[in-house]
Amino acid sequence: VWGKTGTKLYGPAAGDDYQDNQLRFSIFCQAALEAARVLNLKSNKYFSGPYGEDVIFVANDWHTALISCYMKSM
Repeated sequence: VWGKTGTKLYGPAAGDDYQDNQLRFSIFCQAALEAARVLNLKSNKYFSGPYGEDVIFVANDWHTALISCYMKSM
């Protein structure tokens, strides 16, 4: 990813992380949990409203690893 996307989303092209990545991805994980709980997502005519407990989170890297910890503490 480094230098291939043309953006600085993942850090500088040299492969260095941003200094606040721990905070960034902690907030990202919290936002993912909150979004599933409160967003009114109208996906089809049979369902509208927050997903609540009917959600599967895939935490396949360190960026999303905190989701499982946060879910356990809920």
